[in-house]
Amino acid sequence: AGCSKDDEEQKVEPVQDADGKTLVVYFSKTEKIDGTTAATAQVGDLGATQYVAQQVAELTGADMHRITVADDHYPVEYNALATFARNEKDNGTHPALTSSLANLAEYKNIIIGTPVWWYTVPMPIYSFLDAYDLSDKNVMVFTTHEGSGLADAISVIKQQEPRATVSESGFHTNGRQAGSQDAAIRNWIEGLGLTTK
Repeated sequence: AGCSKDDEEQKVEPVQDADGKTLVVYFSKTEKIDGTTAATAQVGDLGATQYVAQQVAELTGADMHRITVADDHYPVEYNALATFARNEKDNGTHPALTSSLANLAEYKNIIIGTPVWWYTVPMPIYSFLDAYDLSDKNVMVFTTHEGSGLADAISVIKQQEPRATVSESGFHTNGRQAGSQDAAIRNWIEGLGLTTK
């Protein structure tokens, strides 16, 4: 099951009326940084969030959509990225997206994956929620982090998408441990009732 901040198991509630196509939407930095608290949150060549997103997509048979911004938007160096991300959060700046999704109407279930930056979701997640209406969708959330758990990810998405059905049963993993969480990811997906394999 998805773990709490103390790595204790939490109950995962099945998604109601989950029939329909599933889409995994995620934001992940891969230049050796997947959050402002860890410079090595990677699994092989993948950012930790991207790795979890791929595992979730494989288990659910979902399509994937990566949230992207301009390649040079975020600094690569750890401290510079941390400062930039903090300023962006404090200023409420929602960066322009370079990715687009034309067929959102096809999907009933949306799984949003995000790192936790400065105890909340990175601003590109807000940009995605600005751009797309998730009304009447089932929305599930997972995070990768360095100690913040789910942080406020679920409440942010509930606030930004009030007409979506947002599950309280989120999943999170420490970014540095993401590569060893395959069984926990499967347990979360099975608990939601979305597993196809």
